[in-house]
Amino acid sequence: MSTIRPFCNVDLPRLVDVWIDHWSCIGMSPPVAMATIEQAILARTFFDPANLLVALSEGQVRAWCHVAVDRYPEEAGQKADQDTGFEHEHMGRMLAICFSPNGGLEVCEPLLAAAEARVKELGCHSLRVGLVRDGYDGYVGLPPIGHGIGVPEADTRTTSLLTQAGYTASDPISRLVVSTSPYRPPVNREALQLRRTTRGVREPRMPVIPRLASAFSHFDIECHKIVEHRTGEMLAQVELWCSDVEAQVMNCAHAILDLSLLENPDRLSGAESFLIGSLIQTLSDRRIYAVETAVNSDRSELIRQLETLQFENTEKGHQWQKKLV
Repeated sequence: MSTIRPFCNVDLPRLVDVWIDHWSCIGMSPPVAMATIEQAILARTFFDPANLLVALSEGQVRAWCHVAVDRYPEEAGQKADQDTGFEHEHMGRMLAICFSPNGGLEVCEPLLAAAEARVKELGCHSLRVGLVRDGYDGYVGLPPIGHGIGVPEADTRTTSLLTQAGYTASDPISRLVVSTSPYRPPVNREALQLRRTTRGVREPRMPVIPRLASAFSHFDIECHKIVEHRTGEMLAQVELWCSDVEAQVMNCAHAILDLSLLENPDRLSGAESFLIGSLIQTLSDRRIYAVETAVNSDRSELIRQLETLQFENTEKGHQWQKKLV
């Protein structure tokens, strides 16, 4: 007999255990502790315990999931394009679902039903599962979420569960990772010209929207630009998300490259390629040894350009969707 109820504080130790057990089943044992989950999610000003549902069997938390309502571009301070996943209608989002190999799967059917009922209460008529390029819900950087690629293909337990529950896969996302040590950016005529005629600028960015500021509380956000020496014209910009050294969420030796500021989301300009390569070359001196980003898998030209910059296409995931009736 299972019981589904909202999260309460005494659930935190089992919440962490189930998170670790779930990901360990697919060989991604994450270095996560109670302080990690609390700092990344539970201590955020926007966290609502009513949206984090736990499933109990024999008095133990065996599974849990976290739901929310889709945000709008103007609320998130981002431009609306197909890269953000925004829609004009309200859509429920399942930020996470985890279940223990010890009795967790058996309670997932009522847990999913409760999650669907909850998002319908919030005025949503469909539910999307899996975070992509999170920078809004606090999960960003949380192992093994990283930037977010939806539900990883390696997580066959979850994909099987969602398939049986009537969800369909969409929006394939690739995780690309580059090692910064040793690293030498590709050299070509355009890069040599940019090296002579531009300078790099690094500026801190503080989100002004309270929701975003809270979600990024465990990060230092840097905006990197290259500027033409003579005219001062800005030629390219990207953001780098680095772990706050006092935080306990993402490994300080890792960083996330946010490509949402690209002039064309489907490809890199020559200046953007030069900027990314130049930036990565400097990071090992700062003891940042790996950088990841998440890209729609159908953006083949962008992926090819990133692979030229020595990124490796390491993993693929999908978002899953279901219309609620």
